[in-house]
Amino acid sequence: MKLLGIIWLIALAWMHPLFAKDINIGFEPFPPLINENGQGHVVNMLRAIEKNSSYRFNIKIMTYGRAKLALKNEQLDLIGLTPQQLETEDFYHYAQDLNWHIDAHVDIFASKKKLLDITSTPNASIGTLIGNADFFSELLNIPRTKFVEVTSLEQLVKMLAKGRLELATFERVAMMSTIKRLKVKNIYYQKFGVIPASMAVANNTTGLALKNELDKLLAKVAIDLNNSQLQYYRSLPSSGIVNITK
Repeated sequence: MKLLGIIWLIALAWMHPLFAKDINIGFEPFPPLINENGQGHVVNMLRAIEKNSSYRFNIKIMTYGRAKLALKNEQLDLIGLTPQQLETEDFYHYAQDLNWHIDAHVDIFASKKKLLDITSTPNASIGTLIGNADFFSELLNIPRTKFVEVTSLEQLVKMLAKGRLELATFERVAMMSTIKRLKVKNIYYQKFGVIPASMAVANNTTGLALKNELDKLLAKVAIDLNNSQLQYYRSLPSSGIVNITK
């Protein structure tokens, strides 16, 4: 009997992955929360949930625009990071945010201090990442025609440094850490505000069921915000020059 019991336990252990619920996720790079290599603080949080649930998270890194389109076409179950309750009206026709969020500091960046007046910029002069322009247009209350979308943070910073863009806007830590990594000098920043960054599921019955489950699971885990890099960038003054030496 003991032998049969041991065999049964081993069989259950081997069978567990077969019963795991695969959740396909599309994440935009948002370092250090979500890095381009598929790692980061948010990913660590989801891996902790995996250990205490039946979910298995299959994470792919992609542009925000691609992630939104895939969610709309029911090719993904979860996307992020989304501006909680602040996306465009069209977004909420097919998506719904989770209750979970983390505060994201959003800044405006320029290679010249005088350019930080975002209202006076010409068309196609403000850069952001693919899928974000509609949101930032509404948030900043300026025409969509002023925006240019690019595929990566590195491309965004390089275009700003070379003067191909007058301004750029995105989350502070992601942008500043990229500026530092590329060693780009004399980039000015001006804080715009703090936005709740979340994740979203489909706006249907299946998505709602997943949302209810994830909301419960996320309430039991915490993202590590004691990271020195996060603390440094969050404590910066509201404006200044990006420091590439710290």
